[in-house]
Amino acid sequence: MAFLLLLPTEQVFGQNFAQNEVVIFQGKKFVMHQVRTGETVYSLSKKFGVSESALEENNPGIDKGLTIGQVLKIPYVEGIELPNSSSDQKGDPSGFTKYEIESRKETAYSIAKKFGITVEELYAYNPTVRKFKKRTELNIPYWEKETTSETDDLIKKPETGEHTIVHQVVSGETLFSLARRYGITEQEILAQNPDASQLKTGMTLIIKTGTSVGDVNKPQPIEYAGGRNYIEHIIESGETMWGITRKYNVSEEELKKINPILNTGFPAGAVIKIPVAEASEPIAKPVNEEAFEQHLVERGETLYGLSKKYNVSIPDIIKYNPILDRRNLAYGETILIPKKPEDVFTQPESDNIVIADIDSAKMLEEFYAVEMPVEIPESCVPDFSGSSSGKTYNVALFLPFYYEANDTLNREDLVIDSTALFTSEETEIAQDTTIELEERKELFKQFYGGSENFVQFYEGVLLAVDSLQNIGFNVKLNVFDTQRNKDSIRQYFMANDFFLTDLIIGPIFPRVQQEIAAYAAKNRIPIVSPLASQSAITQSNSYYFQVNPSRDYLTRQTAEMVAEEHFNSNFIILKTSDYSGTPEGELVELLREKFFNSGMLSSFEGVNFTIYDFENEGSFGLRRIMSKTKENVVYIPSENEGELSVAISNLNNLSDEYSITLIGSNRYPNYSSIQLEQFHNLKLKYIAPYYTDYTNKQTINFVEKYKNNFGTEPDNFSFQGYDVTLYFLTALITYGNDFAACLPYLHTFQMQGNYHFGQLTQFGGYMNEGVSVISYTRDYEVKRKRVKGQPRLIMASEY
Repeated sequence: MAFLLLLPTEQVFGQNFAQNEVVIFQGKKFVMHQVRTGETVYSLSKKFGVSESALEENNPGIDKGLTIGQVLKIPYVEGIELPNSSSDQKGDPSGFTKYEIESRKETAYSIAKKFGITVEELYAYNPTVRKFKKRTELNIPYWEKETTSETDDLIKKPETGEHTIVHQVVSGETLFSLARRYGITEQEILAQNPDASQLKTGMTLIIKTGTSVGDVNKPQPIEYAGGRNYIEHIIESGETMWGITRKYNVSEEELKKINPILNTGFPAGAVIKIPVAEASEPIAKPVNEEAFEQHLVERGETLYGLSKKYNVSIPDIIKYNPILDRRNLAYGETILIPKKPEDVFTQPESDNIVIADIDSAKMLEEFYAVEMPVEIPESCVPDFSGSSSGKTYNVALFLPFYYEANDTLNREDLVIDSTALFTSEETEIAQDTTIELEERKELFKQFYGGSENFVQFYEGVLLAVDSLQNIGFNVKLNVFDTQRNKDSIRQYFMANDFFLTDLIIGPIFPRVQQEIAAYAAKNRIPIVSPLASQSAITQSNSYYFQVNPSRDYLTRQTAEMVAEEHFNSNFIILKTSDYSGTPEGELVELLREKFFNSGMLSSFEGVNFTIYDFENEGSFGLRRIMSKTKENVVYIPSENEGELSVAISNLNNLSDEYSITLIGSNRYPNYSSIQLEQFHNLKLKYIAPYYTDYTNKQTINFVEKYKNNFGTEPDNFSFQGYDVTLYFLTALITYGNDFAACLPYLHTFQMQGNYHFGQLTQFGGYMNEGVSVISYTRDYEVKRKRVKGQPRLIMASEY
């Protein structure tokens, strides 16, 4: 092998070297390597047999990320076979084409897909572009390939038989003709080229043949040297670095080290590697081994594939392997697959035992029970020694009672409209918490505005305090009337002894909370926002707890639920008006993205995705897009009750002929113009932050106690007041006022749902992420199918 000798004074990086040429610099041998597409510090260290630290030492600054075309000085290892430029390294582009972003809806992911390049390449050759705005001009790299016809470029991978065709659309071509030409379906073309729904002459399409579309975009687990196991994650729109570190329990530093692209941003559509712990034992512990099959995860397997292989739903796989609610499958781990009840309980040699003989739901629930072992930190182990006779816990409750206005109404013999007038903010609070705005039946009381709802919340608080006092805890409740004026509460928390408060519940409205929330953070007092669903305070105050999940979170959970449960459906977007820029429109894009990223956007073994213009075409074409063989899952991106009423009525007319599932929101039951029967016929399904099980014994006891104390039925405000107070007072008593880190280990019964608080930002507050999947059935039942939130845990000492 010939070597090039360089004197110490020469500038290595000013020279032109052949790829992987060996040079001698200051008496040491180095390989001069030009960075190609897809290479990382980690991959180069393995390729050239050197440590990452050695690479960084000889090439200062590469710890912040590599750039395509950069020349590196890599220490030469004697005897190592120097790699040649491989087929997956494209080298320098043959040239660039200019592209002007046409719409604000375009993302780095969609543009990269359109031109058949990676997101990393798009960013690398447009280093000054950080935000993809309309009319921004981009450089799109292209590489010359072997031409197989006048119009097509073709690359063949012999080991898989897969072909990737770059096709430029010519006049007269249609999706149908292209599908026929290349032997694939129209939906597979759309899966690889979402913009092809509006085919234009000159458009460039990427067409893959010789493999099913379901294999194109699946997250692939990869095993690397050093005992680490990785899965691949496609960054979705709206995801953040902090969210990913929380979801996968990995540090930001480690993510950036493995994925250099993250050093300059967090681009949607980029595929990043996530390290996961190596595991050979089941990730959940079954109570009964015979209830489950144990499946060893192979490379490339996904929840979608396992669901089809074992004929079991994705939610059931997640239910019995709770960690999968937070991350994807990892190669080499063992997961539990529930066996069919008839396979478990029916004996082949006997016809006497049938599933109907089993004491149904409760026995099955116990039989299929799983537990997640958890090691509780020492700081979160409860210690109740002496707590019942010692400390008094001071709780401040801020609610808008409007004392003076209510006193005036009840002192003067006034006759007012029986439907109290609500401010828009109060109405939104009620809608977001799925609380019905109903009056008490006593005729001798009148309530100002919406204050009756807060009186009922207060009554729930009183019963929670009473429950704790009955078991020996000392709780002092200080109640303050906030009205709706932030200035009115300053006199309360500026009092000399207010700093002795241990817990603050309220105020209700975020704009009234600002000053007292700042005071609470300064004095390390937990403050609970019990009803509002939107607050900027959650982003920056680590002592702030938001009980009602944000609308954005509910939207994302809805998209996740649909992708998990309906990945093999005929999915229809029923457009009743322009939904661009609305929260309902955001869900449409999230659904499209999730189906595409999962590789299930297919007409055969996947999901059909159709946008039907109901606004202009009416109901006449609905039968044309309905399926007799697949579940027809319909989403109407509108919040207008009139539009929804008309569209749902037309869908209902088809419910006897087709199987239809309507995806909605927790506001649907409050639309009085839509008949309840239609929700059942269409099997309405939605994500809700709250659900009250009136068959539960503890709920029944609460209702009786409430009626005995207050002479009326509790409403959802009453349940909320009880749940919030009992939960946070229990946390305070159990762990002290710095209880946030211990909440994952706190288990209390909530009548309206399972609380599971997650920190929104690194230094911010906490939001409840425990939500329920609510489903209406055709036999007129409303069921909570599952709870998305805190998994069932078992303490190590209980084994």
